[in-house]
Amino acid sequence: IGDHVLLIADENLDVMDEASKHITISGSQLVESIRSRLLPEYEARLVALIRSANDSSSDVAIYNSRAHGFLPKAPIKRGNVLETLAPLWLARYPQQAGSEADSQSQRSRADSMSTQSLESFSSLNDFIVATPIEIIQSVKEIDSLFSKGSIGEDWDIIWEKLHVLKGDLLTLHVGSKVISAVGMINSFRELNSNEQLLERWNLFRENISHWLHNSEE
Repeated sequence: IGDHVLLIADENLDVMDEASKHITISGSQLVESIRSRLLPEYEARLVALIRSANDSSSDVAIYNSRAHGFLPKAPIKRGNVLETLAPLWLARYPQQAGSEADSQSQRSRADSMSTQSLESFSSLNDFIVATPIEIIQSVKEIDSLFSKGSIGEDWDIIWEKLHVLKGDLLTLHVGSKVISAVGMINSFRELNSNEQLLERWNLFRENISHWLHNSEE
């Protein structure tokens, strides 16, 4: 059947409908649909988590009913990835945790099994938190699209890359500069002309470049 699959989905997903309009759909409903379509032996190897800023008990209950667990929408430090995922992993596969009645050697073997399984996801450490270099690269790619002079024709691609950039920014330590940058990205939706979009982008690019330059000093 293959290895386990870890799926982390935002609750609010921005997508385009058939009329090329941006709409927001529920990530947990999408995960629920995916799970219902999988054969049982494949679904058993899926660990699906919902990431959301809405963490009320009622919201979390909904996420848990549709997926296998919930992650708060907050930055995860590289060194804390496995620590964050471990309880969710063991809740999904409790047989790997052993029982209170097990001997010490049995618990050790269970811990070893759990650790080995979780280490298959250790590569998450490399991309959970975006680096300044990755953000600069994303900005350069978007800037090249704006520079082509066909913003209207390329807008779908530009918006997709802006949305990815927003996600990268949100993995950083949340502060006034991150909030401001995310707000600027969201404001692109309110603009109607290519001139307005280009003007807003130039301002955003300058702010990001200045911010990253100062953060490296």
